[in-house]
Amino acid sequence: MVLKKKLLKIINNYFPDANTDAKKWQEILNGSDNKFSTFHLLSSIEYYVSYFSDRDAVNLSIVLSDNQQAVGIFSLMAHKNKNNEWILSSNGTEIIEPVFKKSLENKIKKKIEKKILNLIFDISKELKTDKCQFTNMELFKLSGWYIKLLGLADETFTTYHHLINLDLSIEEIRLKFRKSFKPLVNKGLREWKVQVYEKVTQEMFEEFRLLHKSVAGKSTRSIESWNIQQKQINSEEAFFVTLKDSKNILAGAGLFTYCKEVGRYSVGVYKSKYKSLGHTVQMKAIETFKNKGLKWYEMGPKNLTIDKNSPSEKELSISFFLEGFATDLIARQHLLINMHN
Repeated sequence: MVLKKKLLKIINNYFPDANTDAKKWQEILNGSDNKFSTFHLLSSIEYYVSYFSDRDAVNLSIVLSDNQQAVGIFSLMAHKNKNNEWILSSNGTEIIEPVFKKSLENKIKKKIEKKILNLIFDISKELKTDKCQFTNMELFKLSGWYIKLLGLADETFTTYHHLINLDLSIEEIRLKFRKSFKPLVNKGLREWKVQVYEKVTQEMFEEFRLLHKSVAGKSTRSIESWNIQQKQINSEEAFFVTLKDSKNILAGAGLFTYCKEVGRYSVGVYKSKYKSLGHTVQMKAIETFKNKGLKWYEMGPKNLTIDKNSPSEKELSISFFLEGFATDLIARQHLLINMHN
């Protein structure tokens, strides 16, 4: 790919030692203060590159070095949108902050952040990308990276996200459920064979994929993206909750990713004729996250009709469902930068 070579050349101009060595990537994550974003997992960026493979996605993520020593990571990819325009992001929508080793001097960190920003401008110029969207992934404060970007922003906006505080006891969490959900959770736990998997076979996961295809009426993404999610489970970056009937037939399932302190709802599928499936999977996920010692479970966005990107009826319905479990609602900040200023 000629374009990919051009983009990698731009990256090498700023970071001659740039690579995506999986071992070094994980070492940076383990030695960082990053606790809040599963989007920083190398497997997550691989998943999104695969998800957007039909839109010419290119993985531009790098391990950042200083004096030939790995000191940070930056998740980035390029892909085309529905209008055939190139966009830069970490997750298909927006760019998240780089992560650095805890021990890195602030002076070096600032120098690298400046290089990253210049790199984004240069890649945007090559791709003729007009705007880039950035987000603040910290849960309860603005990151230093985001604060720096505010001075360049052409627009800022806020989204809202449903969370469950896992420091609460299971009893306290259940007390906050929507009243109509409690009997459905109890019914589901009684009637379904519920299983949590932290290792999963190809056959098991294929059953999940085929159920998703059946419910959706078509294959919605590449086989490779499913394979990456299976790898996430077997690499202890995700787990898998299944519900089966008395004949051992899969009726519903959910996949959940996690990092140091925060878990995330990634994908779920449920046979529509049963009411309690989604409720039961969520309950089991909450228990599993709590047993792992995580602090927060980020379920998903609170979609509003007035949102910048108008949500579909399905997205509004999912949002209302998740709201019935949440203990907290957070505001997440986003900004847009005109890349041709």
